[in-house]
Amino acid sequence: MKYQRSIPARLTRLIIAASVWHSTSAFSTPAASASTYATIQTSSSLLDPITGEERSSPILPPSAASSSSDSNTKKKTLVVLLPQLGEFDSSEYCEFLLAAEASLEDSDIDLQVVGIGDTTAARNFCDFTGLSPSKLSIDPNGDLHRALNLHAGPEFDVPEGVSNDVLKFFLRQLPGGIPSDEEMVRPVSVAWLNYLAMCAGIGAPGTLPEILRGYFGDKNAPERFRDDDVVKAGFITIGPGVGPTSIGPLKYQQWFADEKGYQRPVELATIRLKNMVEVLTKWDNYVSNPLAIALRGATYLFDEEGKELYSYKSRGVLTYSETMPRPLTFLSPYIGENVARNPLGLPDNGGGDLVRGRGVLKPAGKAMKFLSFLFKLENKLQAQLLGAEDADYAAAKKEIEDTISKNKIVIYTYGLSPFSTETRAVLDEIGADYEDVEVGLEWFLLGKEKSTLRAELLEMTGQSSLPHVFINGEHVGGLFTGSSDGKYPGLAGLKESGELQKMLGDAPTAISSGDPELLSAAGAVE
Repeated sequence: MKYQRSIPARLTRLIIAASVWHSTSAFSTPAASASTYATIQTSSSLLDPITGEERSSPILPPSAASSSSDSNTKKKTLVVLLPQLGEFDSSEYCEFLLAAEASLEDSDIDLQVVGIGDTTAARNFCDFTGLSPSKLSIDPNGDLHRALNLHAGPEFDVPEGVSNDVLKFFLRQLPGGIPSDEEMVRPVSVAWLNYLAMCAGIGAPGTLPEILRGYFGDKNAPERFRDDDVVKAGFITIGPGVGPTSIGPLKYQQWFADEKGYQRPVELATIRLKNMVEVLTKWDNYVSNPLAIALRGATYLFDEEGKELYSYKSRGVLTYSETMPRPLTFLSPYIGENVARNPLGLPDNGGGDLVRGRGVLKPAGKAMKFLSFLFKLENKLQAQLLGAEDADYAAAKKEIEDTISKNKIVIYTYGLSPFSTETRAVLDEIGADYEDVEVGLEWFLLGKEKSTLRAELLEMTGQSSLPHVFINGEHVGGLFTGSSDGKYPGLAGLKESGELQKMLGDAPTAISSGDPELLSAAGAVE
């Protein structure tokens, strides 16, 4: 994303003008599987990540055709070829692999990771991810990647008419800057051009949807951010957890912070921000060969005899798996579905069955508090202009007190308000019984009596907007706004935490009763 914004307009036009579609398969054919194993097994380009010397033994054992060793001592081998060790894909993928490492060992699967970089990059990468150097090999120039014909972008080239001065201006905007060797200016520019094209989704199927998934969330993926995780990027701090956010002196809570069980908006983007900060602040340590920056990775699983059980070749940025919401799904037959689908073990219920009180209304509702001062002025002024007197306020107060004393749950709503509609939906979803007092269609359509009632609700609760929610005689706020004393977070917040169901106690709710008919009516079962 950062790189994409840095492309000069002239080169951006060149990218668009030269854009072509490449449709080669991301999967290797059966005929190629034997040669794939042999190519990896005999590669001389793989180096020890600590010494930088050629490995003393190959990462794959000899295949059955060339070995007579006891098959009982052999294991399956999972070979993961990463792009640059400083690539966002690399640390993100390794987080999942390391989380499943014990299950891989229990299933007699040997993990071998290959990354493009030198010994310095390997040391930094292992320190950051926790990957053992014994599981890592380095391929400094990406020779194995090229031998396996891995993707390297749309194969753009820089037209001869573009001068080195233009290219230097282009490279000056990017990490690593201008190479000291004049002859490297054009090759490095070509590598960056192809990488940036992939960042823009050109010749990189899946990249743009994956970027969007990182920002908008995914109900089909588990949570990605632990409750104690903190990410710092300059003057921006996110955490602990997905809620607290600080941008310089500005501090606020993310609107989705109380939602659990799925990958929430910007949650994955925050993980990627952490990885990006790590790389960009140590760029020269991570990226030793910018000529290989466009090379993508691949995943291969071989059985004990060298037969290919699975393969996938990445064709873009942030597309290291064919099932990105759950990157290790392909391992389900070997390590079990639970670990393969959620190796990090974070909450994973698709957000739960209770989904009302979320979506675009939530940030809009939370933003309304910034207008509360104006709403309070308007609230009182409207009742006064319509001639409300002390006796009218006293009558309204008595009516409110009588209503909330006779009913476990009372909501005061507008007929046309989407927030009021969603309040009803939250309660209906759990099958709760409640008293709905519709004050009117909207605030500007209220007469004297209902304007007085609304003004008295403000006086009693400190909240100027509707809906109002009372439970067990207590004001718990509105749908998204909390009570004025800070005791309650509002109806949606209570639902997300599970406190709403506890407060309802013996009220006839679908959740507390377990009644199939109530559950069906609430939409919790089909």
